[in-house]
Amino acid sequence: MNAKDLVKKARERGGYPSLASLAKAVDVNHSSLSLLASGKSELSDETYIKLAKLAGVDPAEVLIEKHERKAGPEARAVWARINAAVSKSAVLGLGVILLLPALQTHADSCKFPVPHNKYYANIRH
Repeated sequence: MNAKDLVKKARERGGYPSLASLAKAVDVNHSSLSLLASGKSELSDETYIKLAKLAGVDPAEVLIEKHERKAGPEARAVWARINAAVSKSAVLGLGVILLLPALQTHADSCKFPVPHNKYYANIRH
């Protein structure tokens, strides 16, 4: 997500009627946020994290994309690999979270007999 879209989404989701009110919420001056939204400037990682939270976006992905944009060719390739790894782990984690209730429901609905071993039950010491 580019900076312009991040600022727009943070304003919409956070209910900020103006760029100035959003700037106040993330503790930066209006002109700095305006420059960020126009792609003419970058702000601190902390500001990106605040904007990501307001926008309902994963801050890790926002920071990775920020640094990937700013990096040179070799570093950009590394950031791209990190982004892919984070995305894959997020998808896997989400899949597990979504499947667990279904697996539990399936396990509860199955009435498999539990075998008991009479030899273990009859052992006396």
